[in-house]
Amino acid sequence: MVVLDIYGKIEFNRKEQMIKYGKTYTDVFDFTIAKKIVETNIGNTKGYTLSTLENCIDYIIENMIFIEFDYDYSDMPFFDWTTNFFDGRFCEEDYSEKLVKLFNFMNPEKHGRAHFNVIYSSNNDYLSVLPRVTSLLSYRIRSGFKGFKTKEETIYDLKKCGECLDSFLQTEDDYYKLDFIVEAINKNDDYKHYHFLRVFTILEMLLLNKKQRTKEIDYYINPIIKRIYNEESEQATKLLRQMRNKVGHGDFIGFNKKAYDFANKYMKNFQFDYSEYSHLNWILLHTCCLLDDILKEVLIDKFNLDKYFEAVHS
Repeated sequence: MVVLDIYGKIEFNRKEQMIKYGKTYTDVFDFTIAKKIVETNIGNTKGYTLSTLENCIDYIIENMIFIEFDYDYSDMPFFDWTTNFFDGRFCEEDYSEKLVKLFNFMNPEKHGRAHFNVIYSSNNDYLSVLPRVTSLLSYRIRSGFKGFKTKEETIYDLKKCGECLDSFLQTEDDYYKLDFIVEAINKNDDYKHYHFLRVFTILEMLLLNKKQRTKEIDYYINPIIKRIYNEESEQATKLLRQMRNKVGHGDFIGFNKKAYDFANKYMKNFQFDYSEYSHLNWILLHTCCLLDDILKEVLIDKFNLDKYFEAVHS
């Protein structure tokens, strides 16, 4: 019965893909592909019978890895059971899942090893997570790429990311900053005004001290923007900051004017498909993605990813 439910969920996802995108990105999941997934991705099947689809699904489940936070409250000097946000609670999302999202968000191309090319879920319902697992594993077969990380490499990278967290968390204030960042990144998929404001707020929090004014952030983010817009970067940096200020003060007419100023100067060759988004939402999508790229670089620096993964990439 469980196998039928899982198979039905996978097929339902395939039909959703066909409706949304006009094609499916996952193979039909049957015994043949399931056995190939096990043999290719897991490898050692000695002593295990793979004669049915259910056998294969059982073997995939048995080879999932359980991860938990390993700490004592003595390691958490500022928090106890009532306040520690790493602790799991029934009515709160799992924090480890949010941290994996954070490290995946920070991954640039040069940090391929730091990116978790795995499915992580705190959901105990196999019906929810297995379609994603089988999709990823079948993609590994279909792509023909041989550079996917092993289980041991993934665990090693996860521990390295833990060291990055430890290096960041030096004071009680750092814990609250981490919590703010984690929660913001966890909901970081709607490219609208609140996304723009949320990302810019994180940049201000990480780059400015309490006595600095918002306009002083230009000094910190312009070097990153300069790699995109060259000698015209200062105006782009200023417009982004002004757009943030307009949202923060609820001046959306002023925001629209600054957004159109940005598009007229920096999106001249942009192909606007108005069947997908309105003109303003195209600008928001573009500028939000730009801010995301800036934030990634700042987070990589603040969490010392270059330092802790230097040996891996040297």
